[in-house]
Amino acid sequence: MATFKCKMLTRDGQRLEKTLIARTRPSLKAQLEREGYFVIDIQRADGVGSLIKGGMPGNRVRLKDLMAFSQEFSILIKAGLPIISALNVIIEKRGSDEFARVLTEVRNDISSGSSLSDAFGKHSHLFSGLYISSLKAGERSGNIPSSLARYIGYIKKVLEIRRKMVTASVYPIILTGVSIFVILFLMIYVVPSFTGTYLEAGTELPRLTVFLVQTSHLLRDYFMAILLIAAIMLLGYRVYAGSEKGRVTVDRAKLGVPFLGALFIEYSLSRMSRTLATVLQGGMPLLDSLRVSAGTLDNQFLKRKLERAAEEIEKGAGFSEAVSNTKAFPRIAMSMLEAGEKSGALDQVLNDIADFYDNEIDARLSILTSSVEPALMVIMGLLIGFIVLAMYMPIFQMAGTIR
Repeated sequence: MATFKCKMLTRDGQRLEKTLIARTRPSLKAQLEREGYFVIDIQRADGVGSLIKGGMPGNRVRLKDLMAFSQEFSILIKAGLPIISALNVIIEKRGSDEFARVLTEVRNDISSGSSLSDAFGKHSHLFSGLYISSLKAGERSGNIPSSLARYIGYIKKVLEIRRKMVTASVYPIILTGVSIFVILFLMIYVVPSFTGTYLEAGTELPRLTVFLVQTSHLLRDYFMAILLIAAIMLLGYRVYAGSEKGRVTVDRAKLGVPFLGALFIEYSLSRMSRTLATVLQGGMPLLDSLRVSAGTLDNQFLKRKLERAAEEIEKGAGFSEAVSNTKAFPRIAMSMLEAGEKSGALDQVLNDIADFYDNEIDARLSILTSSVEPALMVIMGLLIGFIVLAMYMPIFQMAGTIR
C-alpha cells in the first residue's frame, strides 16, 4: 500500500485535498470517481521527504482514541439517541481537535443522506477497513452497538499483545544503547589517555593493545564520517523499505530470523484470525472478511499471501484449502481451520486459534526476556573486559620486566 495526496472536486464544485492510502494510483482514481469526485491530481506522498520527517502522512486515528469514541458512541446509541445526536454530543465534548473535525464531516455527510459506514469510508486514510466493515456489519444486522462491541473487544486484544511485545523489547533496547554508549566512551576518551601514558614511558605495546589503540584512533579521527555513513545507510534502508517491493522483501526476511520469525508469524496469525472472526460474526461474507483481515496485517509478505488466497476462493477453492496453499502459516493452525470450516463453526475456531497463538506469543516473549537480557549482559561484560584487559596488559608487562 502507498500514500497519495489527492486534489479533487465534489459534485457541487468544492475543491478538496486529501491524503489517502491505496495500492496503486489508478485504483485510487477509480475509487474516488465511483464516490462521485472529479479527480484533478494524484501524487505519491511517501517519498524521501516524508521518510526524513519520520513516517508517512495521513496517519490513522490512534486505536485508543478510536476505542474511546466507539465506546461512547455505542452507549449513546443504546440509550436511544439518533446517530446524528450521538455524534453531536461527542463532537461537543471533544472540542476543536482534529478528530472532532473529522467527526463533524462524518455528521454532515450523514445529514446529507450518506450511511454511517459510507460517511466514515470517505476518511479511509484515517479509519481502517476493519472499522468501516464493522460499521457496515452493524448496519446490515440493525445492531450497531453489538458490532462496535465486537470491534472494541478485538482492539483490546490487539493492544494487549502489542503492549506485551513493546514491554519485552524495552529493556534489551535500553541495555544495548547503554552498552554502545559505554564502549564508545571507553574507546574515544579513556583509551587515548592510557595510550599517551604508555608513549611517554616508551613502553612496547602488546598486539592486543595495539589493535585496540588503532581502533580507538579510527573512531576518534573518523567518528563524524562513520555517523554520516550510518545515517545514509539508515535513510537508504528506510527509502527501500518504504517502497512496495522493498517492504515485501524486508517483511519476508523478518520471517526468516531465528526465533523472532516464528513470533512475527504467530502475531500475524493471531491478528488475522481475530479480525476474521470479528467480521464473520458481524455477518460479512467470507471472501470480503478475508480481504478485510488481510488489510490489517503489518507484514506485507503475509498480506500478499492472504490476498492470493482470496483470489483462489473467488475461483472456487475452499477457505482452508486456499489459506493452506499459501504455506505461510503453521500446519496446526491450518488443521484447526479445516475442522472449523467442516463443522460450520469457523468464527469460533478462529477465536480459538487467536487465543492459542496469543498464549504462544506470551511464552515466546517470556523466553525472549529471560534469555536476551542475560546474553546482552554477558556480551557487554566481555567487550568491556576485553577493553580493560587490553589497556592494562602493558602495565602487567612492565611489572614482569621489573621483577
